[in-house]
Amino acid sequence: MNPQLLKAIALDNLALSSAHHIVLFALLTVFWIRRRSMERIVDAYFAAAFATTALALAAAPATRAWAVVAAVLSALWVVDTVNPRNLADFRRAPTLRMVLMAIVGAFAFVYPGYSGDLPGLFFSPIGVILPPTLTIALAILNCAWPGTNRLLHWIHAACGAVVAIIGLFTEGWIHLPLLIASVYALPLLLGRGRIIEGRDPTASRSVRGIRDRMYTRKTFLPGPRDPRAGLNSRSSRTVRRKKRR
Repeated sequence: MNPQLLKAIALDNLALSSAHHIVLFALLTVFWIRRRSMERIVDAYFAAAFATTALALAAAPATRAWAVVAAVLSALWVVDTVNPRNLADFRRAPTLRMVLMAIVGAFAFVYPGYSGDLPGLFFSPIGVILPPTLTIALAILNCAWPGTNRLLHWIHAACGAVVAIIGLFTEGWIHLPLLIASVYALPLLLGRGRIIEGRDPTASRSVRGIRDRMYTRKTFLPGPRDPRAGLNSRSSRTVRRKKRR
């Protein structure tokens, strides 16, 4: 992995990096508003992000091997888009994990040294080279565990560790957050991570789960009355008996 070549590729694709930032900011905003899983949208975005990474890396002969890796990762995300096995729901992740992965993901947004004189917050090479793209993907997968596609998660952790270790020897500490995200994924995938016990996130997508939320949601205006309320109470049975007489 030639650092100077990667920086040249990143500088040649600043417009592409900026486009990925805009899309990611939009996705985060939509997720914050909806507060529900968006597995197909997230899958489709990362399929596109690794696809553009493969195209950018394929431009130089020395990075075409990494372009193949990015293309394989993109194909895996395409498969998961067609048949989603990732649940982009973070309600079962402990606060410490969310904070740590938020810091790691934020670093991917400002990956220093690849945007020239332009601010990294809007021009870091997400969707152009592998390290920041893998970093943000692993941060999301780690927070979404255990509702992740295990094969996809394992491959990202392995690729992230390899890319980070090579990067640490060639460029230094800049790739440390990617290594942290990759190593952090190992105990999760081995089933040793802590989760917050509570309602199953998949239940909220059922018809019954949606109906229950509709009747229990607190709003300023009175919501619909639950027709099931009081059906099993003694008073309701008494009223029904009087009506029959």
